[in-house]
Amino acid sequence: MNFRRILQYIPLAILIIALGYSIYTTLTTNILLVNKHYWGVFFVLASMVAIVLRPKIGKVITFITLLFGTLNLIAFTPVIEAYSFGFSLNKAGLDLKVQPFSLWVFLLFIIINIKSIGRTLRGAFSD
Repeated sequence: MNFRRILQYIPLAILIIALGYSIYTTLTTNILLVNKHYWGVFFVLASMVAIVLRPKIGKVITFITLLFGTLNLIAFTPVIEAYSFGFSLNKAGLDLKVQPFSLWVFLLFIIINIKSIGRTLRGAFSD
């Protein structure tokens, strides 16, 4: 296996380590996991299975997993930290919540897979 191939698995490995840390923290402290964590575990497991069976589909599922994490729909770390962008009045409005940990891993994923993302976008938008 060459270095480029191993490099592609780093974002998923970071998510696995973060979830392992979340489980360890849950077992040793009074912090509890919420539904966002369980969905995070589900999506990471789906990414792992897909990468083993069909690597291209695994990349897409990992992309979706990181996108959902960035948009604060699922969580990987024990404490969910999210920043809001937009405006709201009485908690009703157009807020976009972003998790910084997921955003950094998502950007790492994009940097590592920039060539395959470019090929996919060119294929999707070409006639």
